[in-house]
Amino acid sequence: MTSSNAQDFIDKWHQIFKKNDPSLMLPLIHDDIEFYSPAVFQPKRGKPIVFETLERVFGIFKDYRVTDTWMKGNDVLFEFETRVDKFTLQGVDRFTLDEQGKVVQMKVWIRPLTGLKELARIVAKAEIDEHLTSKSGPQRMITRAQIRTTKLINGLKEGLK
Repeated sequence: MTSSNAQDFIDKWHQIFKKNDPSLMLPLIHDDIEFYSPAVFQPKRGKPIVFETLERVFGIFKDYRVTDTWMKGNDVLFEFETRVDKFTLQGVDRFTLDEQGKVVQMKVWIRPLTGLKELARIVAKAEIDEHLTSKSGPQRMITRAQIRTTKLINGLKEGLK
């Protein structure tokens, strides 16, 4: 990959936020992308699921701005700052690009932990709400009760450690 591919990716990434249009990400993402986040245990794989995640986060972030950029070989790193509700987050996005300048791997680091937890909570709620839209009223109630019970059990287990 050439440094012009990396610079082209950087320019396009900035345009996504300047134009407030997450669909501009689609041509930048490889079909077999791997996405690593501190908010999920297993990496997400594949363009559709990764784009869905990025699009959801795009809608949650407020005042996203890149504060620094690095390029090394086929890696591009953005240091960024954004807000999620009352939290100011700082983070690093590391993009590994293929020879055509498409993202084949993305890794995210975010701090502070309280902000990361809030981001994960909002994303999980949005995913659950989307999943529940196709269910009937009673099915939604049962699913929400199952989720609350699981959270309670996991909280109790954490407290007993």
